[in-house]
Amino acid sequence: MHIYLDQAAAARPSRDILDYYRSCLEENYANQEAAHELGYEIRRRLDAAAERLSATLLSGENRAVVWGMNGTELFGLVAGSPLAAGRSAVSSRLEHPALLANLRRTAGKLTLLGAGRDGGVLPRATEAEFAAFHLVQSELGRIQDPELFSHVAPGAVRMLDAIQAAGRVPIPAGAAELIVVSGHKFGAPGGAAILVDPKSKCAKPFLEFARRSRHTDYRIGRPEPAALLTMVYAAELRCRNLEAANGKARRINSFLRRELAGLPLPGGKLSFCTIPEELASPWILHLMLPGIETGVVVRMLSEAGVMVAAGSACSSESGDPSGALLALGFRRDEAWSGLRVSFGPDTDEKDAEKLVEALRNVLQNW
Repeated sequence: MHIYLDQAAAARPSRDILDYYRSCLEENYANQEAAHELGYEIRRRLDAAAERLSATLLSGENRAVVWGMNGTELFGLVAGSPLAAGRSAVSSRLEHPALLANLRRTAGKLTLLGAGRDGGVLPRATEAEFAAFHLVQSELGRIQDPELFSHVAPGAVRMLDAIQAAGRVPIPAGAAELIVVSGHKFGAPGGAAILVDPKSKCAKPFLEFARRSRHTDYRIGRPEPAALLTMVYAAELRCRNLEAANGKARRINSFLRRELAGLPLPGGKLSFCTIPEELASPWILHLMLPGIETGVVVRMLSEAGVMVAAGSACSSESGDPSGALLALGFRRDEAWSGLRVSFGPDTDEKDAEKLVEALRNVLQNW
């Protein structure tokens, strides 16, 4: 069996989640937009699931939910909505490529904030009507302080990318009017959602835009009910023992930091951890291997049965160096040298030991 340490790209579903998904497929095969009894029943189940998802991820908060098939689709929906399209927007150079690509297409004016070498977005007062930031950076694992974003553009509608946070680290209450999550990242076979604060001024126009986009303009598709229901079940499983799961992930992360930092590299340099442990998600470890093209390392580790990543999965075949590392101030030639290791609840100490052994072998044979 593979040592799968690329769970920030897509988490491995557990057996009980797959069994739940299979039962959902057997029971929820009808079109949820149909006028007959089965369509009505699926809509009722999805409404109940929306309440459960919001309560699970936001500590009991009750939010409206816009369903989607994946995070990229929902980034496009938000960026194309009246909240952002044609408006002045602020974000950061550390955002996911899918979010930045959509904002560049639609925003009237886009301001991108820089970052410090520790991965923290550098806030500065900006005139903007829409603000979009991440909670956990998808490649580096850096946890941002959402309180800082309230001071960047006071009064702006805020969207929080919580895709790498949901089911892994707590999402602060009131962090943003719109919060985006994706089931792929916490062990579901699919599905995504935007959690919309019903008390915000933007809720009514955005929910109406989302309704028209799906049912009138056909900008977005109809997500499969079984995937959405399973996503909610997976979120509940991940959050049920979150503190214990975080503790286990933190122990594995700490072990790898001790074992993998300071490795001698060809050319005389040493490996180092990019983000300080106290600032990072326990579920992601980002390692720098100066002078090493880590795209090659990923393939060599794969041959040894260990799956990791050289950056965001969505840009792994782009041929460009890491945009996140460039944003931190690394030179272009240095930005090829990042390695992301990411865990799931099924990751154990033996997996970590296998990675250490395999990476040391790769570097010795480089």
